[in-house]
Amino acid sequence: MNTVPDISVIIVNLNTCDLLRACLTSLESERATAEIEILVIDNGSRDGSAEMVREQFPDVVFTANERNEGFARPNNAGMRQARGRYLLLLNSDTEIRPGALRTMLKFMESHPEAGACGPKLVYPDGKTQRSVKAFPTLLTHACDMLFLDVLFPGSRLFGRGEQRYFDYTRAAPVDHLMAAAFLVRRETYESVGPLDERFAIYYNDMDWCFRMKAVGWQTWYLPDAEVIHYLGKTVGAVNTRFALFDMLYNNVMFFYQKHYGRGSVVLYRLLLIPGFAVRALAWSIGALLRPSEHARHMRSFSWRSLVLGLTFWAPARVKEL
Repeated sequence: MNTVPDISVIIVNLNTCDLLRACLTSLESERATAEIEILVIDNGSRDGSAEMVREQFPDVVFTANERNEGFARPNNAGMRQARGRYLLLLNSDTEIRPGALRTMLKFMESHPEAGACGPKLVYPDGKTQRSVKAFPTLLTHACDMLFLDVLFPGSRLFGRGEQRYFDYTRAAPVDHLMAAAFLVRRETYESVGPLDERFAIYYNDMDWCFRMKAVGWQTWYLPDAEVIHYLGKTVGAVNTRFALFDMLYNNVMFFYQKHYGRGSVVLYRLLLIPGFAVRALAWSIGALLRPSEHARHMRSFSWRSLVLGLTFWAPARVKEL
């Protein structure tokens, strides 16, 4: 096939065979309105994902990694291989609703200032997922640590980080979109570069959006395009989730160090102290009153995070998977 595809869809998979099948099936109807190339990068699955793709979707460009390489590295490998005018990063736990890709493509074609866009993400029951966030700052994290964003969720000062007040019925330029379904213009990709692989998972999409905005590209949220997202289905077991929480906080600090300087990391770690002192105490009491694996993990995580805050002078480092 010599035709340049309109969209190259890059899907990273890890042991989500049934979800991946549904995702790929949902893309089939979109081929009637756009030239679509699909690339699946498998992160060492052991659930028959590779065999399923090769047997049921022979047109898919399939790459098998021997191990879990996170989010950034396999997506970058897929984007390097992709030929499309636009690049769509798509989670394996999603399903494209009819017309969603056409809507996003049409918007990008008519808005040259947009470097990237994303659809409305919905739960399987149709309820809207909160997928829009502001870029993190010391203020947004102070509000998080002190529960101000919970106490005043509608405040554009205290609730800015999570943006619970965002109107999901209207198209708008935003700071950051959840990258479960994220369409990027090739010119944008070429001007800002690939995902930063030092963020193996978490904050790589935030960093990417930040870099796009820094060079003048806009990121748009589009409510007229809908994608079902089975949120949390790709995370894994409880122990893995809490290891990922550790990685999340380390990546937050690395994000600060990269974009705001070392001093911001020191201040962020200091913010962890009051926030996790309260959390550690609350989860310790909870683990005593209602013992469970979840409560024990939360207690352990909170105390480790409190200790992390107390080491506020230490340099930021990313954690490998």
